[in-house]
Amino acid sequence: MIDMSVRRSEKRKNHGGQAVSMSGRALLLGCMVVVGISGCASPESIDLDSYDPMHNQREIATYYRNQAVAMREKADAQATAAVRYEALFGPEADMVSGAQSLAHYYKQTAQELERVAQAHEAVDRNKRAPAVGR
Repeated sequence: MIDMSVRRSEKRKNHGGQAVSMSGRALLLGCMVVVGISGCASPESIDLDSYDPMHNQREIATYYRNQAVAMREKADAQATAAVRYEALFGPEADMVSGAQSLAHYYKQTAQELERVAQAHEAVDRNKRAPAVGR
């Protein structure tokens, strides 16, 4: 009798394992369908180099302005790191000059990105402003 009860519990375990396996497959299939559907919906891409007034110049300018802010934050972080490195390793350490160089590079990049943002804003303003003298 003991043998039969063991076999019955084995059968139940196998049957339960199949149910778990089936629900796992259904979950996997559901996830694949969701990923497949969401992959089809791609956001509209923006040509960031375009100065065409038909494109959303304000959105392009906002993108460049956000990038400039990120570069300024990186510049500040590198300037802070340079001060810390100087306190730890002395003013002649390579890490100090490297951090200072990166801070300078990030500041220059931020200025350039800001100029590009201003150029895109100018295109947006001119597009919306009425033509004078035409």
